[in-house]
This record gives sequence, C-alpha cells and structure tokens, in this order.
Amino acid sequence: MRDISMETASRSDRRGYSLVGLLITMAMIAVLMSLMLTSMNRAVTGEGSTKEGTAYTMQDQIQLKTVHQGFIIHAMNNREKFLVPSELGPTVARSDDITASLFSALIAQNFLSPKALVSPNDHGWVYVDEDYNFNAYQPLEKQFWDPRFSADLDDESNVSYAHLPMFGKRFERNWKSSMRFPFMSNRGPKDGIHNPNSYTYGRNGLWAGNMVYSDGSLAFIETFTPGPVTFKKDGSFVPDNIFKIEDGPTGLDAILGVTKAMNADGPVLQWD
Repeated sequence: MRDISMETASRSDRRGYSLVGLLITMAMIAVLMSLMLTSMNRAVTGEGSTKEGTAYTMQDQIQLKTVHQGFIIHAMNNREKFLVPSELGPTVARSDDITASLFSALIAQNFLSPKALVSPNDHGWVYVDEDYNFNAYQPLEKQFWDPRFSADLDDESNVSYAHLPMFGKRFERNWKSSMRFPFMSNRGPKDGIHNPNSYTYGRNGLWAGNMVYSDGSLAFIETFTPGPVTFKKDGSFVPDNIFKIEDGPTGLDAILGVTKAMNADGPVLQWD
C-alpha cells in the first residue's frame, strides 16, 4: 500500500520547486530584456554620444537646421545679413553681441524656440528655458530680448550650440546667408584639444557633432579640422581647427564657440 501522505508531500514539493524555478526564470528574462533594451537604446539614440545615423543625431541635425532657418528668415529682410544684437537699436551696445543676447533676440521675435537650442545629445549643464518671457520684447521701449535667457557654461546655459563669434574679419565676411563658412555646430573642447573629460564628449569617450555652414549646408564631423575647412597661413592653406583661434581675434580662420562676453579686444569664449 502506497504512503499517500508522502506522495502528496512529494507532489507539493515539486510544485513548489517549479514555482520558484519559474520565478527565477522570469527574473532572468527580465534582466536580459533590460540589458537588451539598454543596448538597443544606445544603438538607436546614441545615449549621450553623437553617432552618425542615430535618432538623437538626426534630431540634432533637424534642430540645427531649424535654428539656422531662423537666421535665414531674419536675413531675408536684412540684406542677407544675420541678426546682430547691437544693431537692433541705438541703446544696444557692442558688448551685447554675445551668445545669450543673440539667441534670446531671435526667440523674442519668434524666429526660433528655446527647445531647438538644446541638443538631445547634450549631457552638460544645459537646459531648455521653459519660462522665456516673450513680454520682455518691447522695441518701443528699446527692449529686444529676455535678459534672463542664459548662455553661461560656468553657471547655467540654455544653449547647446557653438557659433561664429560676432567679431573680426571672419564675422564681417561670413555673417550672412550667402557664404559657405562654418557657422554653428555642437560644442567642442577648449582650443580643439582632445579631452575626454570635456562635457562635449559623448559617454563613449569620443567627440563628434553636426556643423552647419552659413549657407545652410550641414555636415556630420568627427574631427576638429573637417575636410574642406582651411585658412591661409604663411602663404599656404592649412587645416583649420574650428574650435581654436589660429589667426588672431580679428582674423579669417573659422572659430565656433560660446561667447560669454564681448570687449574691444574680441570675444571671451567659454568651454566645458
């Protein structure tokens, strides 16, 4: 005669073991799915690293083109010349030709939105200005932008992108829609020197970005000296580091940066 109580216990143990095993298996599947989704997210979005073809890089390209389009629309009524803060009114000083005033003035006149100025690949101290004060634009009272809008990498910035400073021959010749000259891009490290600790680098320890020219053409670049960009030095054309002033503050070489201040000697550029 079989021992029914022992058989019942054995079956119960088997059911218990099966339930524990099932739970362990489900947990393992959840972990594997999490790892797979993380990998897919990195591949698709770039996860803070600028990679060609990712969703974030494509969005970044769209935003740069959108910002440039804002400059173009303004230039259509300004003899092809892009907006210059100090030219908006008699009370605006040359010292106002800085990154914050430039983009704030464009936002104030609805040429672009604050959101378009923050790159999806940016993982530094850059935030969208959700509370931009459009009522600050009062041209009759000689107020042309919201002064609270910030582009200060030492504190807080509402702008991800570097641009051609509004100073020198490079500015005089190329601050217009008809020129093909480096105009705006993702930020780079100080003086274009390799620095994986810079916030401008992706989490993959590499630098890459999108660059738009004055005429609106756009390129994905992975070097500080992109292909056709050169300047004349000692009678010869040499590769141009787009994040370093190599021809003096009033020179003709390309330089893209965040202008914190503007004085008589030229722009005070910031790096992070």
